Amino acid sequence: MHTCIKGFNAFQLRSIRLIEIVMGLTVATQIILQAILERHNVSIAAHYGMGALAVVPVIASMILIARYLSGEKDEYLRNLVVQSILWGFGLALIVDIFLSFVDHHFFLPIGNINMDVFILTSSITLEFKIQRNQ
Repeated sequence: MHTCIKGFNAFQLRSIRLIEIVMGLTVATQIILQAILERHNVSIAAHYGMGALAVVPVIASMILIARYLSGEKDEYLRNLVVQSILWGFGLALIVDIFLSFVDHHFFLPIGNINMDVFILTSSITLEFKIQRNQ
């Protein structure tokens, strides 16, 4: 998003920063919780608590994106953001479906990568669409 920031107003910059921070917290939370689960034998209650904790930043990012979309005045930019989000969700679902049928302990030794795929795909798609249409 660095190359397209110069044309944004204060509301757009503030919204993008908040969304990026919360999405970064989401990825960090996923990594930390996955590391805890791999290294420690936690109780069932702790599993539920960690699951609830992992969902909180995802819900926060969804609320921030919805708030941005409702406050955005430029219909064209709002359309680009929605398209980018849909590409991000679509590719995250594709990766999740593929990995659910592959034993990923031997194939890909990582935890849950859905949010990582979503963030990368959405950001790259938005950057590409803005650059292509300027």
